[in-house]
Amino acid sequence: MMEAKEEKKFEIIVDGTKKPWMEDRISYWQVVDLRYPPPHKDTELFTVQYSRGPKENPQGTLVNGESVEVKNGMVFDVTRTDKS
Repeated sequence: MMEAKEEKKFEIIVDGTKKPWMEDRISYWQVVDLRYPPPHKDTELFTVQYSRGPKENPQGTLVNGESVEVKNGMVFDVTRTDKS
């Protein structure tokens, strides 16, 4: 009998939409791309805020270059602005 490989799967919420996520962490750009798929214009700026995270990072703001540990049901809000 073959043993099924158990995949760790989370369901996160990005701007009110449930999204599957398969990794323990998520980066700033991964959240942005889930909400606003690439390509991105050079003039676009994104703000990523999160809540309902694990006790290590229950809430906060993500900036370019950062990532956070993911928890099932974690909520992300992405705001896009254009500095044109």
